Amino acid sequence: MEKSQAEQSNQDWFRWDNPWIRRGLAAAAPLLGLFLCQMVTVQSVPRAMDWMGEHPEAALLTYGVLLLVQMTLERLSENLLVGVLISQLPCLILSIVSYMKQVVNGVPLLISDLSMIGQASEITGFLRPGMSLGSGTWGALLILALLLAAAFFCARPIKRAPKWRRFLEGIVSVSLLMGLMALPATSAMLIVGEEGESQAMRNDRLGVLAGLYSAALESVMQEPDIYSENNVNRILLQTRAAAPRVIEPEFKPNVILVVSESFFDPTRLPNVEFSTDPVPNYHALVEEFPGGEFLSNTYAGGTGNVEMEILTGIPSVFLGAGESLTTIRDQEAYTRVPSIVKAFADQGYSTHFVHSYTDSLYSRSTHIPLLGFQTVLFQKNFTVKRALAGGYTSDDSLVDQLIVQLEGKEEGPIFLYGLTMENHQPYYAGKFNTESPVTVTSDLLEEGDELGALDALIHGLYDADAALGKLVEYLEEYEEPTILIFLGDHLPNVALNQDEAVYDRLGYSSSTDTKTWSAEELKRMLSTQFLVWNNYGAELDVPEAISCTGMGSKILGWAGLPKPLYFSWIDTVMEDVLLYRERLFINAEGMPYHEPTKDCELLMGKFRILVYDILYGEQYATEAFTGQRLRETTLEVVPEMVEPELNSLPEE
Repeated sequence: MEKSQAEQSNQDWFRWDNPWIRRGLAAAAPLLGLFLCQMVTVQSVPRAMDWMGEHPEAALLTYGVLLLVQMTLERLSENLLVGVLISQLPCLILSIVSYMKQVVNGVPLLISDLSMIGQASEITGFLRPGMSLGSGTWGALLILALLLAAAFFCARPIKRAPKWRRFLEGIVSVSLLMGLMALPATSAMLIVGEEGESQAMRNDRLGVLAGLYSAALESVMQEPDIYSENNVNRILLQTRAAAPRVIEPEFKPNVILVVSESFFDPTRLPNVEFSTDPVPNYHALVEEFPGGEFLSNTYAGGTGNVEMEILTGIPSVFLGAGESLTTIRDQEAYTRVPSIVKAFADQGYSTHFVHSYTDSLYSRSTHIPLLGFQTVLFQKNFTVKRALAGGYTSDDSLVDQLIVQLEGKEEGPIFLYGLTMENHQPYYAGKFNTESPVTVTSDLLEEGDELGALDALIHGLYDADAALGKLVEYLEEYEEPTILIFLGDHLPNVALNQDEAVYDRLGYSSSTDTKTWSAEELKRMLSTQFLVWNNYGAELDVPEAISCTGMGSKILGWAGLPKPLYFSWIDTVMEDVLLYRERLFINAEGMPYHEPTKDCELLMGKFRILVYDILYGEQYATEAFTGQRLRETTLEVVPEMVEPELNSLPEE
């Protein structure tokens, strides 16, 4: 015999009996959860409320989805606490992670970042000690705790429904959810945005939850409208016609590429004084040897994508939102991707990869060998004694290992790639256990934590510069002709707090909000330095500015090697475009724009076709572009195009 409601209430003293309270809480919980996610994102209650008022369609859509998910979970478990907890807590955690990434790297959480979730504990080590989650985050966590407490008191209804009814109601909730997501208006809202819309802009338009879901819908590179064998062959013929005549080099110099973590010339920062030159070797060498501005594809983080764009020449922006150059889902694609590593190997070079960190980030242990490296060394594989500096393997130790690789190489030239780690974030007072060799002062930074953060950065830059000097000193006496390319992968972010970084405090940038930066400011914040040195007196043709897209092809040219057709195509692109990424196009003259010109868009449309064919398509011309055996049927006849012509891409 069932117990009366009064008996149940007496037994379950914590249960709130009023069914209207339970229903009201169930209806309000998803709305409150959405508000808390925005509160974390913008760190302000008024700004979160403003967003919901200014974007009612996005807010209503997200609320509807969260409500139906919560209803499904609640009906199946017949427990409101379960429904609220499972539907709200993961969303808030995603928002917190996105906010912290925005503070550290200047960009919010990306769908492609989820592939690194297994390294979450290691990545959190890059956060500056003592970094606060922000008052908005703590407030949101407190409110969520109160919401869960209220859901606990209303967890179960006074009268339970039969299982068949709960199951049926769950089916109805799922059906409504699927119907909501399938509406044309929903698809239009989630997918349609500005040309070159970044994740930060997507989140502003849709909120962090719908913004991430929108990115997931475009997670893989879409097939270009004009992709066909005929059009790919046309690009191939045009590239062959423009490619220079292949001339075998008289000799093949060794080539060393050192990508130095967050290296740049700090003397370009305004309102800072240094007791001595923080990068004396770089300044001395660039007076005698060519160097200049390196245009990266990222700011504050993402070394793996810079590295891959240098080695392959593929613009990172071409890939879908859920993938990056380091996380292509089809691992076989890496065997097809053209790379300068494979080009060196085809010319008889031994190829070596040396990184002074672990193999845990960017799946390097998987795809780096597939790019053509015959030897892959991480810090655990070093044969020299490793010294620590700033918590990481020192740049000096990396140079020692590079020298070991040179001395132990077999007969023939070597392509040696070194990737440093010492100057990696975080930057904070006391990061190094030795006194900085350079005293840094600024009237705009307070003594203690603020100047300490800048001091840590300068200390790391000084050590990177010293490692450069040590390597050059060794190579000056090295008997074989050798080229050294030294560059910084990206400008580091030196956060002072949740709202300020060193750059905006010093007046080098306008704010920490990267999506508000002008095209000129974006270019400045994506620029580091590079140097091209050699020990045999070669007069190399080195431009004043090189992007990560074109650097690899330039390296092959400096070595005097025949280039696969793909890199001849890169050279053609670089005649008009230096850098192409979200919200930034830099033409060959170095002029930055938020939106590319029509001619540039047409050119990059061809580029997309070529990349799609290699990574995801039928590989109509992959063998021809990469220098492998040409398919017999590839270039017999190129008929008139049925699809839109390559020089007449459809309007958006």
